[in-house]
Amino acid sequence: MKQFKIFTLLFLALIITSCNKNEDQATGVGDVLVVTKKSGLNTVYGLSFYAYSFSPFQSVTAVSSTAPGKTYTLKSNSGYKTNFYYETPDSEFSTTKPAAATYHFSSAFENGATDEFQDEVSDKILSVPNIEKCEYNPTKQQIELTWTTLTNADSYSMNILDGPTLVFGSTELANTLKFYAVSTAGGGWISNFTPASGKSYTVKLFAFLYEPGGNSYNVQSTSVAETTVIWGQ
Repeated sequence: MKQFKIFTLLFLALIITSCNKNEDQATGVGDVLVVTKKSGLNTVYGLSFYAYSFSPFQSVTAVSSTAPGKTYTLKSNSGYKTNFYYETPDSEFSTTKPAAATYHFSSAFENGATDEFQDEVSDKILSVPNIEKCEYNPTKQQIELTWTTLTNADSYSMNILDGPTLVFGSTELANTLKFYAVSTAGGGWISNFTPASGKSYTVKLFAFLYEPGGNSYNVQSTSVAETTVIWGQ
C-alpha cells in the first residue's frame, strides 16, 4: 500500500510551513505510525515512517528500541528532499500488532550536518473503518461515500486511485463526519484529470489517531478501508 499516498495531507502541511523557514536549519522531526488494513479476511498491521526537515536530507535511517538489529532506510517522498519515508511492503504486513516502542532516527543533510531525533509509538491502534456505501449518484453526478465513525478516530481522509495512480485527495475531514461526496466540479483532483464515465476507480477511506497532544503530522495510528466505484453508473 503506497501512501502518497495516505499522508498527502501531512506532507503538504509541512511543506507549506517550511516555505517560511530557514533552509539551513539542519534539524529533523520523525513520525512513526501503525497502519491497519484488511488482507482477505485478516486484519494486518505494518509501520510507516516519516522524517521532515527544513533543510534537504541526504539520508535517513531509523531503528526500534524493541528490535535494534533491524534498520529502516527511508527515501525521498516523490522527490522532496525535506520529506523522507518508509512504508512496510504489502508482503511484510503481519497479523501481529506492533509493540509499543521508541524509534530512533539518524539523519545526514546535504549541507554536511547530522541530527538524531526520535518518536514514541504506543500500542494504541485504529480498527479498519466500515464503509457503508460507496456509489455514484447520477442525479447529482457525484460519488457518495458513507461510513460508520470510529469512536477513537481524530480525523479522516479519502483518496481515489486510477489503478496505482492517486487522482483525488480530500482535505482532512472532521472525526464527526460520516458522509463525503466527490464531483468533478470540486477540488482535490490532480491537474488536468477528469474521471471517465463507465470506468472503475478505487476509493480509500483513511482514519487517523493522533499522538497525545498531536495533530495531523503527529499521528499514532492510521487505518484504511477500500472499495471500488464506477464513475457515471
